Amino acid sequence: MTEMTSAHREDSAPPPMVLRVGIDRSTMRGRWLGTRLVEHRVAAGLKGGEVAERIERAASTLSRWESGDLIPHPGELYYMLELYGVRDDERETLMRHAKEARQHGPSEVDLSVAVADHVWLESRAWKVETFQIAGIHGLLQTADHARALLMARLPTATPERIERAVAARDLRQRRLTGEAPLRLSAILDEAVLRRAVGGPAMMRAQLEHLLERAELPNVELRVIPFAAGGHASMSSAFDVLHFRGEDDVVFLETRGGIMYLERTEPFSEAWRRLEAVALSAQESAAIIARLADEMT
Repeated sequence: MTEMTSAHREDSAPPPMVLRVGIDRSTMRGRWLGTRLVEHRVAAGLKGGEVAERIERAASTLSRWESGDLIPHPGELYYMLELYGVRDDERETLMRHAKEARQHGPSEVDLSVAVADHVWLESRAWKVETFQIAGIHGLLQTADHARALLMARLPTATPERIERAVAARDLRQRRLTGEAPLRLSAILDEAVLRRAVGGPAMMRAQLEHLLERAELPNVELRVIPFAAGGHASMSSAFDVLHFRGEDDVVFLETRGGIMYLERTEPFSEAWRRLEAVALSAQESAAIIARLADEMT
């Protein structure tokens, strides 16, 4: 980052929390921490150059901390938070977050940075609205279905890599049944239900699993039938992640990489239009049960 860019950022508003395509140096967790550091520095009335001088670090290092490209060591972070007057629960939260951000992912499973980022981000959401046009959402997949999908999508992946990804889905799914469970509202195109991934028997088990999950009080599952014709998102699936006290984020998964967007309005509008043509939860359960019976 040039000195001109660094100087410009000192007096500017905090950067957007997320906009990420593919894999770059910063992670979602690093960017979140960097954004909070900028907010606290600005609230303390300090410029980047002043802080860099006080903590005896290069201005470029501070800039990388604030962009999320680099995570400060605990001692460095503690001194900065003291300088900004950050105390109590907020300081504890940021210190813990920095420690987690320096790790590759949850300790229970060896995840890539991209997957660990999404597990982390999803773990902080209180609600997810998802539309799926080609596959079952990861939060609703059985292990066998997830394995079959991954093998079809990643034919050259090693068995170890496949199993790590399946384990990651299991980790994510705990949010649906744990304390303060995640609210999940899912709309599926009928094509998702008819594609017999892994064969009819495996797909029948998957459809039955959907019916079980739909009985959870925090899960709503609806279907857009073929009879509805064209709808608002014919070309892509998407998730809208909702957070308490923070802006919503849209998650898109493409062949070119993972993308997070802060501009949620087009997707929220599409979601409202999808809700308008989707079957009710009861009607959706009936069509899923019928299709399960047809899988022989």
